[in-house]
Amino acid sequence: MTSPDRLPRWLLLAGIVVVAINLRPAIAAVGPVLPMIGQDAGMGSVALGLLGALPVAVFGIVSSMVHRLLHTLGVERTTAGALGLLTVATLLRSWPGPEANIWAGSVLVGAAIAVGNVTVPVLVRQDFPGAAARVTGLYVAVLGFFAGLSAAIAVPLAHLSTLGWRLALGIWAVLTLVGLLVWWPRARRAQPPEGGGQPAPAGGRLWRTSAAWQISAYMGLQSSSFYVALTWLPTVEQDLGFGAAVAGWHMFVLQIVSMVGNLSAPVLMRRSRDERLPATVAGLLVLSGTAGFLLLPGAAVLWIVLLGLGMGVAFVVSLTLIAVRAGDLRTAPRLSAMAQSIGYLIAAGALLVAGVLHGVAGGPAVLGVIVAVSTGTAVLGLLAGRRSAITA
Repeated sequence: MTSPDRLPRWLLLAGIVVVAINLRPAIAAVGPVLPMIGQDAGMGSVALGLLGALPVAVFGIVSSMVHRLLHTLGVERTTAGALGLLTVATLLRSWPGPEANIWAGSVLVGAAIAVGNVTVPVLVRQDFPGAAARVTGLYVAVLGFFAGLSAAIAVPLAHLSTLGWRLALGIWAVLTLVGLLVWWPRARRAQPPEGGGQPAPAGGRLWRTSAAWQISAYMGLQSSSFYVALTWLPTVEQDLGFGAAVAGWHMFVLQIVSMVGNLSAPVLMRRSRDERLPATVAGLLVLSGTAGFLLLPGAAVLWIVLLGLGMGVAFVVSLTLIAVRAGDLRTAPRLSAMAQSIGYLIAAGALLVAGVLHGVAGGPAVLGVIVAVSTGTAVLGLLAGRRSAITA
């Protein structure tokens, strides 16, 4: 893998931020308009649950293959390719026509984001080895802001045009195209990685390492909380009597508060001997916020604050664990691929279960899924947060 050390640090950081801007709107904008998609396409809760789970399941499947792309093309070219694919996929999913466009576009959206999800920790490890927690916190804060913005304006955008939800989802292709234009010069100047013509090493040792499995499971449980809330909480709130636009803005609040959690996580990690404290506290915050929704839904904003803080800390912790536990640059892409492959398959399963349970028992059952996975996050944080060095 090449290291573009001739570029100034601000430009390296700007490249990571541009990727962050584009990796969540295509997913986050879906939740607030999910009932509209169901009405327009005639989908019930199970089909909508599958639609929400599909990109995340693709995250898990594709993530396990990304290290081969990195080995062959290098991280710069792989990142640019992901942005190009995301542009096409975002347009296809919203394109009027057969229902197959929604499903095929969702698969490609998941594939493109999966590649970006894996390349960013590698970029952080490569370009900012001494500031992994701080750069990861900034990256996730930007990612969260644009996720929240896309959720907040999804319903207003849908009401602007007869295209409805198609406009709310498809408009984000503009930003992905800008991101591709930013990355294209860097991708063109990047040299192929050494040994890029040879098959990528298998990295089987990693899959026999308990610390790698703990990080992967932690990634999965915290991702489950996030994606179930992102996809289903607006629908749950509408079931409870909140307006669709209000529920969308609640998602914006959740993401803004998540940014506070993102930026707080490095501080917590610096003040701890290892990552156990922030990893466990994050799960407990999400658990508390979800329990609050079940017991006193009228105080929704308070519970969203707790959810946002917990999810923000947990995500930065999970990405930082990948960056700091990898013993070398050879291990970093494999650990990132393993953690995100297993993690997002777990999250996809949680999303599918949430969709089925919503059809059977309504909003409380969906919240019950978040209770279960956030409890697991808190417990697993005690294991995954311990210091260790992992080599493939």
